[in-house]
Amino acid sequence: LVTPTSQIIGIQAVLNILMGERYKLCPGEVKDYVRGYYGKPAVAIKDEIRKKIIGDEEVITVRPADLLEPAWERSRQELGELAESEEDILTYALFPQVALKFFEYRKNRGAEDIPQISSIDTLGEELLDEE
Repeated sequence: LVTPTSQIIGIQAVLNILMGERYKLCPGEVKDYVRGYYGKPAVAIKDEIRKKIIGDEEVITVRPADLLEPAWERSRQELGELAESEEDILTYALFPQVALKFFEYRKNRGAEDIPQISSIDTLGEELLDEE
């Protein structure tokens, strides 16, 4: 959580300076942090700051992942015959727009047209051979 938190804090600090007031404008990530979607904060957020950022919205008290609906069956049904494997379903569940473009490409061009890399060690050799 160190990296996203540092980015969230940095963006909020810049916005505070640009707006001339603390928390006048807050990005969605700051609001989600205050709502509890990144987990329970290590230190309680003061009520006046919470209200300034999210108003009267509720703060979640459960594990954020418990709020997610299962997506496996829905993803499988949405993909239909485009899904050739469980990996395809997982790819679609995580990256739906990119996955659909890839599956269409694979279907229209064929899997044999997608370059395969046997290992990282041979990547440089394969690139040099193409020149």
